Amino acid sequence: MATSLAFRTPVGATSIPVGQSKTLGAVDVHAFNRIRIVADERTGSAGPVVIRLTITEGNELVSQLDTLTLQPHSQVTRVYEVPGTKLSVIADATGNGSGHSSVDVLIYGSAA
Repeated sequence: MATSLAFRTPVGATSIPVGQSKTLGAVDVHAFNRIRIVADERTGSAGPVVIRLTITEGNELVSQLDTLTLQPHSQVTRVYEVPGTKLSVIADATGNGSGHSSVDVLIYGSAA
């Protein structure tokens, strides 16, 4: 079974101002049987971040596959059967106050 990196945020993390959302990207997953999401929030971030994984067809956000809630200096890894052909990744920096939260998101795909 071959595994490859299908998506990653830029090296050094993506910074999101508290109270704002940022689209991290869209991933073509049609060639995979399973995908593994690896997400972490960097130490020193200003507050929690929610990563939304949304099934997308064309330009339409169809249905939410999952949400991953991260705290500063935490990580989450999950595996999914491929939910469709394209997956959008959106990060919401939640909390009150000011500052930025920094996240890394990687998606690996495996095919039989």
